[in-house]
Amino acid sequence: MSEPQYVRATTIDEAVAELTNASGDGLIVAGGTVVCTLFNQHLASPKVLVDISRIPNLSDVEVADNGSILIGALVTHDQVLRSLTILERVPLLNEIAGGTSCARLRNRGTIGGNLCTIGSQGDAATGLIALGAILHLRGPTGVRVIPLESFYADEFTIDLKADEILEKVELPPIKQNLKYGFCKLGPRKAMDWTQITVSVVFDGSGKAMKDIRIGMNGVSNAPSRPLKIERWLEGNEADKIDRDALAIVLNEEVAPESDLVYSGQFKKRLAGVALRRALEHAIKKPKTDIKGE
Repeated sequence: MSEPQYVRATTIDEAVAELTNASGDGLIVAGGTVVCTLFNQHLASPKVLVDISRIPNLSDVEVADNGSILIGALVTHDQVLRSLTILERVPLLNEIAGGTSCARLRNRGTIGGNLCTIGSQGDAATGLIALGAILHLRGPTGVRVIPLESFYADEFTIDLKADEILEKVELPPIKQNLKYGFCKLGPRKAMDWTQITVSVVFDGSGKAMKDIRIGMNGVSNAPSRPLKIERWLEGNEADKIDRDALAIVLNEEVAPESDLVYSGQFKKRLAGVALRRALEHAIKKPKTDIKGE
């Protein structure tokens, strides 16, 4: 394998231009936690390696004038964990970051890199899907905006063109009375690949759940939003869910594959357990005093 040409981009436009010139044979590197693994295992051999780690503004967490939260693609998991803006407005992401990998990898791994390379794993994607995240993708013709839930086509197949980079993640304004819950299940909490991850967000202003959104990982080849189970849960009281009925509906919607750790059938059972625990965590939390609408 020949060594790639290394380019350190100083602007987003420069990074996009380098990817365009590479004609589909370029690769972005930021934190490097995934790219280094790909190189070590001879799974990637790009002609051009474009380093975006020094581009200004991609490491910022901001609140827009309309109340939306903008998270730069280079924001690390450790930044998410320590950000007062995220803690005050979207504490779900703070909770997820606290159980992501280990301190060393949280310090290097970025949100953008995680979303673009996670395959069927990745905790942050579940929370961002549940929160209605939108991705800003920059290419040679400008910015393209898509919902995160539409970003994943299959395992390691994403809606990102060869000459595009993920610039930032946008979260719509957070409403008051938001309830959230998160659960991850696997052999270990951090250093192993998570088997099942579930994030739940809903309007908790009354007894019945409203505007519920769910993000799940490990139940299909890519992070997903289970719309059928959302519709079934809408209007129900979170602490009075029929477990058997929930399992039946969920089993009709998810189809996890067996692996060296668990069978697909056992993963279905775990998915139901994780969803129930996420709901239980949500109802046990006091109503959030979120700075938002």
